Amino acid sequence: MLRLALGLLRARPSLYAGPATALLMAVAVITMFGSLIATAIGGHGGSRLGMIGGAFGEIAMLMALFTVTNTLSFSVRGQARDMALLRTSGATPAQIKRLIRCQILWLTLIVSPPAWLLGTWGAERFLAELAARDIVPADAVVVWSPWPLLIGTVVTLLVGAGAARIAARRVVRGRPSTVLAQTAEQTKMGWLRGIAGLLVIAGSVPLVMFTAGQPADKSAQLALLGSLIFLVAAGLLGPLLARLSIVVLGVPFRLMGRRHGGDAGGALAADNLRGHAYRLSSAVVPIALLVGLSTTFASVSGTFQEVAPPGAYAESDNWLRGVELAMLAGFGAVATVNTLASLTTARRREYALLTLTGATRRQLIRMLGTEAVLTALAGVVLGILVAAPMSMAFASAATGELLPTIAFSTYAPLVLGPVALTVLTILFTGARATSESAVTAVAAP
Repeated sequence: MLRLALGLLRARPSLYAGPATALLMAVAVITMFGSLIATAIGGHGGSRLGMIGGAFGEIAMLMALFTVTNTLSFSVRGQARDMALLRTSGATPAQIKRLIRCQILWLTLIVSPPAWLLGTWGAERFLAELAARDIVPADAVVVWSPWPLLIGTVVTLLVGAGAARIAARRVVRGRPSTVLAQTAEQTKMGWLRGIAGLLVIAGSVPLVMFTAGQPADKSAQLALLGSLIFLVAAGLLGPLLARLSIVVLGVPFRLMGRRHGGDAGGALAADNLRGHAYRLSSAVVPIALLVGLSTTFASVSGTFQEVAPPGAYAESDNWLRGVELAMLAGFGAVATVNTLASLTTARRREYALLTLTGATRRQLIRMLGTEAVLTALAGVVLGILVAAPMSMAFASAATGELLPTIAFSTYAPLVLGPVALTVLTILFTGARATSESAVTAVAAP
């Protein structure tokens, strides 16, 4: 089984580029902050190092694991036809699940050595910067220990195996002949998923109230964790939220399409996205992840700077928060690019069918551009909604006002950056997907 799993990885390396990147980042981040915590436990980094490593590591690890789950889910679903062929050859669902777990094992083992080196280097650089800013003793050095490395690999492997197991249920569900005949797309949100999303939102309300009543420093950490919880709720309710957002945001595009006799591509793009809400939610949620957490972080930092006494908000604190924002943006960008590229590439047959029915490549690119803008706007709106409750709760705790403080020069890149990333990813991937022969694309698996 291990040999077969390795063979599938070699046969379709592009399918695993995103998961491999996410796994590498997860192992590296856990190794990095685990090394800092181990150094603090050993008494070589001062009293603040443990708190910094724990606070940063908590958020970074949650982000890393969220990204791993997202990318692995797409990778497993992309193998649906391959797994169906194996089932027609006699493989059982249990064997398919074991094969997928072996793939995750291979990927994790392959990326772990470079991730260990990257994490150790990152810990040394981070500690050096802390020492340069007098946050830790000047002679502080990272104490090498095998435990952060092993914990990083084991935790990532366990999360990856769990994510693969959930995604594998859909791959092995149903008759293999059905999967081979057509690539079925889930179009309805299950009632259990909807109830779970509503329960998460209901459970978040006490957290918002609790955060608003805490001191500013504790409220800041709760705000970031709370935004992750709201993001989970958004992921669970994603198909419904995506459909509602496209109904509203797609109005001007549909009107533009009618004005130009349907040739503008706006109406087609809006109706296409609305009709594939489940697929759209998979693209929107990573954008919301990037926008929501970055916005929450920027709101916390901006409000801190506004209310802190002169000199209290040190340059070192600003530097630390800048590093945290960079990590959040990095994980969010990986999840966004991988998801959008996978979704766009998976629609090759759809583009080919449109071509065979008379659509030109220029019209397809125009449609993709409109879809990209709509998808980006939906993700930005959802991200702002994700960030709003906890950002307002923190602002109430810090200032007594509901509106947080955030400079436009800081806020604009957090919104425009994900929009540009989304549009460029979809257009670049779409251009490649529409460049091959329509007949070849329709016949391809």
